[in-house]
Amino acid sequence: MNTNSYLYQKTISSTPRNYLPDTESSVIAVAMSGGVDSSVAAFLFKEAGYKVVGITAWILSGAGRCCDNGVVDAVKICDQLGIEHHAIDLRQDFASGIIKEFHEAYSKGETPIPCISCNNDIKWGSLLSYSINKLGATHMASGHYAKIVKSNEGFNLYKSDEDKKDQSYMLWGLTNSQLEKTVFPLADFAKSEVREIAAKANLCVANKPDSQDICFVTGGMTNADYLTRILGEKPGNIVEIESGTVLGEHKGSFNYTYGQRKGIGIAYSEPLYVVSIDSQTNTVYVGTKDKLFGQRAYAHKLNLINASLPETFDALVKIRYNSSPSLAKVKITADKAMIDFDEPVTAITPGQAIVFYDPLEAKEVYGGAWIQGEEQLMAGERL
Repeated sequence: MNTNSYLYQKTISSTPRNYLPDTESSVIAVAMSGGVDSSVAAFLFKEAGYKVVGITAWILSGAGRCCDNGVVDAVKICDQLGIEHHAIDLRQDFASGIIKEFHEAYSKGETPIPCISCNNDIKWGSLLSYSINKLGATHMASGHYAKIVKSNEGFNLYKSDEDKKDQSYMLWGLTNSQLEKTVFPLADFAKSEVREIAAKANLCVANKPDSQDICFVTGGMTNADYLTRILGEKPGNIVEIESGTVLGEHKGSFNYTYGQRKGIGIAYSEPLYVVSIDSQTNTVYVGTKDKLFGQRAYAHKLNLINASLPETFDALVKIRYNSSPSLAKVKITADKAMIDFDEPVTAITPGQAIVFYDPLEAKEVYGGAWIQGEEQLMAGERL
């Protein structure tokens, strides 16, 4: 590796050391969205002396934040760096998998995170497979802010050193075998450093803003606009959960999420929050803030990255991307988990990811799962 490269200088001071493969024998396929992070990831590997190829998943027909301009910008960056670029048509997989699951989750009263599903099924599914089997790559890289640490037991996922941009919560679904073939070059970089590197390298995306929204909700639509167009208006009752009093009507329970306060449209003596959604009866239940708290969560479709964990273990647990981790005891059986928090937490939301970190510093990602809703639990899908 070029010892004067940005990547080398960062990696040698990394604690714990971020995993990077051997320069001479490695071929890195960089998953490129056309954004600044993945573009700088490709630049860092090229500068460090790796053989690099760019690869982009074509996931949408027509305009979309991850397609059209994204693909064009990825091609421009690859041309600028002098590396090959491949666009892989995954539109059918994305439509029948990620988008369909998104619609189904909201229709069941859940609040899904399609970006995590895309990471699990598209990027580290189809795209990783294509990189290894078709392009002859040894590893796939992305511009995610997370860290991979190699140990005697295998490969483990850690938080990025840049806390404000850490994306480890979004990557809990990766398996040990996938991590073995993955590299995260931005693990030790701050976002400001990434922008600075892009500017110094004269990358055409140096000032391109970060994408914050769901890629397939386009044309200035809100989530509610999009879901109403897909699912149609479905009027139902808004009910005060303690008394059972009908306080008003809504146009679709899919327009609400647990913990929501704004936009309920109900005048009441106290602030009201969405505390439960019953998609079977199309009822949105609201209540005062104290009704949001709970101390137990059930989750399914479990993935444990750290295979040495016992059936019951302590962890610092996050129930949403921006939440602070809370201490809890996790009990696992097969692909399910029961999580008992030491203290009550707010708005345990069906469809969201629940991610387990080490109980001391919340740096190592033990794994994660999807929070279950009442309908799944009533159907017997619990420990």
